[in-house]
Amino acid sequence: MKLQPRVRLRRLAVEDATPAYARWFRDGEVRRWITHATPTVRKCRGYILKALADPNVMLWGIFMGEQHVGNIKATLQVHGTRAILGLLIGFPSWRGIGIGPRAIRQAARWCFKHWNVAVVAAGVHPFNTRSMRVFEKSGFQIAEPDPPRIWLHLEKP
Repeated sequence: MKLQPRVRLRRLAVEDATPAYARWFRDGEVRRWITHATPTVRKCRGYILKALADPNVMLWGIFMGEQHVGNIKATLQVHGTRAILGLLIGFPSWRGIGIGPRAIRQAARWCFKHWNVAVVAAGVHPFNTRSMRVFEKSGFQIAEPDPPRIWLHLEKP
């Protein structure tokens, strides 16, 4: 039996804005799906600072050992009834090996516990089947179409 590496979430700090992090946004797969690309270290720092300043946002780095391999962001909606998750695995070599579902489950548990939301949601483009599968593997179910995306929900246990 092969042991799976431990997925660790840690709130991102400005020091996490490295050249390696900025290089993620040169990847075609990342650019295809990400809403706000941050292709420079300076812009990555700005993105992290903005998240740190917003009490309705939690931005974690996804770490495998000491390597920062992705990000997961939770945003509390204004009415406080649900949180929305967004996931990015930055390095292609870390995609498709189970990191996403483990990070999503950890982030969802945090949202339920700390924000006391009833639902954690994710908006996915219908043709982004990889993202759809990773949220479904995490227990999310298709809840509502809202073109151009489909919303998936995970209800509080």
